[in-house]
Amino acid sequence: MHRPLKSAATPIPTTRAWVAILVVQLLLLLSACRAEPEATGPGIPGTGDPVEFIRLEGITTANQYGGALDEDLARWQQELPDIQDVRIPSSADDHEQPALWLPPEGEGARPLLVVLHTWSTEYLQNIGIPFGHWARDMGWAMIHPNFRGANDNPDATGSDLAVQDVIDAVDFAADEASIDESRVYLIGFSGGGYKSLLMAGRHPDRFAAAAAWVPIHNLTDWYEHHVATSPGAAYIEQISQSCGGDPTAVEAAAESCRERSPSAHLDAARDAGIPIYIGHGLSDDIVPPSHAARAFNQLADEGDRLDDSQIQALTEYRLPDDLSGETQATTYFADQDPEVLFARESASAMLVLFEGEHDMVYHPGLEWMIRQTE
Repeated sequence: MHRPLKSAATPIPTTRAWVAILVVQLLLLLSACRAEPEATGPGIPGTGDPVEFIRLEGITTANQYGGALDEDLARWQQELPDIQDVRIPSSADDHEQPALWLPPEGEGARPLLVVLHTWSTEYLQNIGIPFGHWARDMGWAMIHPNFRGANDNPDATGSDLAVQDVIDAVDFAADEASIDESRVYLIGFSGGGYKSLLMAGRHPDRFAAAAAWVPIHNLTDWYEHHVATSPGAAYIEQISQSCGGDPTAVEAAAESCRERSPSAHLDAARDAGIPIYIGHGLSDDIVPPSHAARAFNQLADEGDRLDDSQIQALTEYRLPDDLSGETQATTYFADQDPEVLFARESASAMLVLFEGEHDMVYHPGLEWMIRQTE
């Protein structure tokens, strides 16, 4: 058997050969070091394929985004050409609720994000636009209901009518598109955080998870806060108009405020085990962070609840020494987000206190609540 003759010397590669070798080695190195996706959300129904969790690029907080009270349909339509300004007949009365509706993209049943407007504004609130971008990029549906508008009258402010408006909006979405009704998520800021907690308590069977930023836990407590600290605040008159008088002096008004408060309903959310993420800026003087702590306490296991002295400290916008540094829970805050000062997870609830005032951090609540239902 003949064997090939060995060369007397190993040939020296040409310049072109060296370039080819280097390119191959570089490609192999890049393949080996390619980063995994930042996160994955629920799989695509019927396929088992994971969906990359997309972070909002260049967007961190509502205050950074700007214009918290700005309402402009033209801007929604410019940034999200597929957005639809719709009217949804109420199942409770003859009212037609306006809402912004973003149909989903992709095959199969899609998750639905329910975005809830703040206390003093309505459904055209522009700080909801980033959620529309996120839902579109994820292939989700989004509904941005009006639920009787600003919270300054009895038909709004957590009324039965306003609660039913949100349910009607979810049902509208399910009629208009293929919605995975086991993956319907609530998210809101300020008055929207209040409404997110309230809906989780009133209808825990309809929602997979909820995120509430700087939420109001109890309307009478909030009323008393502003009477004591900012007696000229519009919130005082708005609560009085909604509940039928001063809740600290009129029994009927006190009962109305109680029934409209998340504090009256969160026990049902706890019993149902609905995951709820509560984020609050420590320096928030509009809604003190004690509201977030009390909401967390209502949802958490008894041994994980904050005590009265700790809640009192939060009422004074300070983190007590015995809570300082407790940040080991996975909050999904990133380097570009505000600093986390305290985080605790218990049962199906998460409480995050961050360096900031009355604000919302767009990304963390989305990722946390979705991961609870993977």
